[in-house]
Amino acid sequence: MDSKAPLDKIYTTDEAAARLRITRRTMIKLGRDLGSCSVIGREYFFSERDLIDIWQAQRAMPTSSQGRAEKAKASLSGVQLQHSLQRLTQKKRRKQ
Repeated sequence: MDSKAPLDKIYTTDEAAARLRITRRTMIKLGRDLGSCSVIGREYFFSERDLIDIWQAQRAMPTSSQGRAEKAKASLSGVQLQHSLQRLTQKKRRKQ
């Protein structure tokens, strides 16, 4: 990163949650799960880019008129790819 480049606006957890219209707890969970936040002590902070990445990761997949998901032609963003890989590599719960 260029040291002369301006820093995006930085939001506190409450400000970021209000901007995305979600709860504070959900904001922290999404930020941690996607790696789109900064932690200083016990406080979480989000840049403008972080908010965009979180928003893009939450986008719904398009569906056809039959209600089945269609294959998207566009490539996945880095955040979406990371999120998909995390889901695929998580251990499955054993049925009891």
